Amino acid sequence: MASGSTQADSGHGGPHGGVAECEQPDPIDAAVTPSRRVLVTGASGFIAGHLLPRLASRGHRVRAMWRGREGAGRTRAPGIDWVEGDVTLPETLSRATFECDVIVHLAGCSTAQPGSSLEAVNVAGTRNLLVAGLDSGVQRIVYLSALGASPAAGPYFRSRFQAEDAVMSSGVEHVIVRPAVVYGPEDHFVSSILALLRKLPVFPMLGDGTFRLQPIAVEDLVDVLTQSVERPDVEGGLYEVAGPDRISFTSIVRTVGEVAALRRPILPLPDGVASPVTRLAQGAGFATPFTKEQLDVLRRGSVLSGDDNPLRTVFRIKPLPFRDALEDYLASGPGRPEDGSRSGGAT
Repeated sequence: MASGSTQADSGHGGPHGGVAECEQPDPIDAAVTPSRRVLVTGASGFIAGHLLPRLASRGHRVRAMWRGREGAGRTRAPGIDWVEGDVTLPETLSRATFECDVIVHLAGCSTAQPGSSLEAVNVAGTRNLLVAGLDSGVQRIVYLSALGASPAAGPYFRSRFQAEDAVMSSGVEHVIVRPAVVYGPEDHFVSSILALLRKLPVFPMLGDGTFRLQPIAVEDLVDVLTQSVERPDVEGGLYEVAGPDRISFTSIVRTVGEVAALRRPILPLPDGVASPVTRLAQGAGFATPFTKEQLDVLRRGSVLSGDDNPLRTVFRIKPLPFRDALEDYLASGPGRPEDGSRSGGAT
């Protein structure tokens, strides 16, 4: 469900006032979209690897902020203005935000990292970026949050909600996007599932795997973020976006196995042994789809609360079905996941 003042153009029809499901609307005409200086944080990550070239191809002058490490964004987006910066270090942000019109804030973490915390990265880091952006005259911030952000949720979702509150209270034009779990070429989600299917005779399921997800293809999320940079009418909105399929994690694993021709029995592991098994697997060099903390996040479910999906009704995008998108990107040659070594999420 989306909140905020933005509504779909009712003249386009469709069950919720948006585009009918059979329609795929034309993209925004790049010729009438003014070029903007856009800063993208978390630029060495998976989502940025798809967003950076899209923004550049539409004529925007793109600056990418990273923390001095290689990643999908760096290798897939040549010609971008790269700048080192860290949201937890305010003194590094003024150069990144200088003369920028829009910030797309992807940087964040889902679990505490050595020497940092969810609060330090997701909440204080967002506030640091807002201060630097205000000082530099930034006109809009597009914040990538998470479906399930709430003050009453666990530490991760609470930190995302607190960051949203900072964005909404900043006085800067803003768009907040809460996606469901995101998948696509060079992700962490499907890549790690594939790695285990390739390396083990059974798939170790941490828990019973019945929690439901509504995964969104990275191509669709990039469309949302690009429109959030360009469209004046979506300003002030908070949009929860997801793919068309509500499926259990067990079904996701089975679908990945079927599409990749790697069908394996699924071995459920009780919570009491999940953490030790995860540690052993990581110590042996096996990729794991999630840490226990990340699994706890997903177990809350990552599905829309109702039938309305702003992906269709606001952004006029026909969402890609999970199996179809999976088949496309597993068949895409060099871009297909091989070993789960890419870093996922927005960082």
